[in-house]
Amino acid sequence: MTEAEFTSYYPQFAGFQPAFVLSSCIVQANARFASFTAEDAAEARRLFTAHKLTLYARTALPEGSAPSPALLAEAGMPPQRITGKKAGEVSVTYAAGSSPASSAAATGLADLPETAYGLQLLSLIRQYRRTVYVP
Repeated sequence: MTEAEFTSYYPQFAGFQPAFVLSSCIVQANARFASFTAEDAAEARRLFTAHKLTLYARTALPEGSAPSPALLAEAGMPPQRITGKKAGEVSVTYAAGSSPASSAAATGLADLPETAYGLQLLSLIRQYRRTVYVP
């Protein structure tokens, strides 16, 4: 997959800055999904690239801000999923680091549930999951 092919399918990523992040994500995507059919591999590579770019954009520093240690730490923090809540006497429970992504962890893509693109990719990966018979 080339940058032109990717941005023609997902035009919202055209002109993504910094450009090396886009090209790096495409290189990573092209190295994956060899066991998929050609059509599914192309879709998986597009979804993987869009997922990684979305994660990068979510954690990038705000434009025009100086990279202080506090801002860098805040930008690198993953969003926390709420697993429980209570209305009276307000209570919120957040998921632990290895929450529902445990099925994706086996594929090395534990962050897939963090974006809509990742969720679509996860459903595609599940179609190719091989069942292993252990006697």
